Amino acid sequence: MKRDFVRIGAVLLLAVAGCSSNTDEGPETTAPGVTGTTIPGNTGAAGKLSAGSGATPTTPPTTPPRAGAAAPTGASGAAAPRGGAPATTPSTAAAGSGGSAGAATAGAAAGAGGNAAAAGSGGAPSADGALVRGEEPTMDSAMKNGPYEVATYTDGFKDGAAFLAGTIYYPKDAEPPFAGIVACPGFTALQDSVAPWGPFLASHGIVVMTIDTNTTGDSVDQRQEALMDALGSLKAEQSRSGSPLEGKLDMTRFGLMGWSMGGGGTWLNANTHPELKTALSLAGHIATQIGGAAQFTKVTVPTLLLAGSADDAILGGAMSQPVYEAIPESTPKLLYEIAGASHFDIQPMSGGGLFGLYGLSWQKVFLEGDERYKKFLLLPKPDNASDFRSNVK
Repeated sequence: MKRDFVRIGAVLLLAVAGCSSNTDEGPETTAPGVTGTTIPGNTGAAGKLSAGSGATPTTPPTTPPRAGAAAPTGASGAAAPRGGAPATTPSTAAAGSGGSAGAATAGAAAGAGGNAAAAGSGGAPSADGALVRGEEPTMDSAMKNGPYEVATYTDGFKDGAAFLAGTIYYPKDAEPPFAGIVACPGFTALQDSVAPWGPFLASHGIVVMTIDTNTTGDSVDQRQEALMDALGSLKAEQSRSGSPLEGKLDMTRFGLMGWSMGGGGTWLNANTHPELKTALSLAGHIATQIGGAAQFTKVTVPTLLLAGSADDAILGGAMSQPVYEAIPESTPKLLYEIAGASHFDIQPMSGGGLFGLYGLSWQKVFLEGDERYKKFLLLPKPDNASDFRSNVK
């Protein structure tokens, strides 16, 4: 479809401003409370991304490789493994250990303290079909990687036309069936920019597929298509002979998430695909999409919007608020904006681990049906929030 001049001009503005504030690469730092594990680019409580999170390209938007080829270096940081046997990621690789967690909100009494669930504990569906795993969750356990060993694979699944490549993260030692999520990066970025959500959610028993778009300059509606195409590929793993997920997926429990334009694509799908269980946006961008935020009046998919108050107005600043307002009150929704956080503070460790707490709890409650995590969604406004709204009861 041909774009109108307004949209082209806005995209060019993105290319100029496009994530240019992310030009310094953060050092590797050890996650608090976790030994022997580093999180690249974690420069503090905000969890700022380093290379690969969407720096402005010096050449026209690049095309990442198809599965089986090495990812380009320079803009993308370390490439995800492609091909070969599934790789394993130790479940001790914390996505943010919590700590004070921005004072961990005034309501920390609701489930705070205690230890994480023992590895491999539980996992069978409950009588009502919910996927309930492990011991009673605590704030500490919900802000760290979970008890399950995580494995990945990058080929073998259906290579859809609307996306370029993908990485599937899954829990090796958890009891199936599993719910699934597809995650899309933003403008100029590759899948490594959203990759930390893969092992974080998979270590808690949820399958995650991160993707590369056909070009890093793909528009919001192209990312909308990429998400659904990749979701079809993930669903096909249920019946693909030899797939690590063969016969292990719950075919009624799928969600989408995305950063920046990937978040915009997620919102568009939530508006048109009521069969989805969850939508999660990370500093979502919608300004270059015809219709803007006003179109999201048909969303029935429970939607979590995570953002930062220091986001650039062109990239995603203040775009989550009108989307939240457009989503009907009858739809579960929650907006959490971190004071001082930028467009790039979008990882589970952001906000001292609170993005991870809310992101995991949203998926547990609305994707898996595990009501034990709702207590975290009902906590008072976090101390580090510049904007916090919710209709969850």
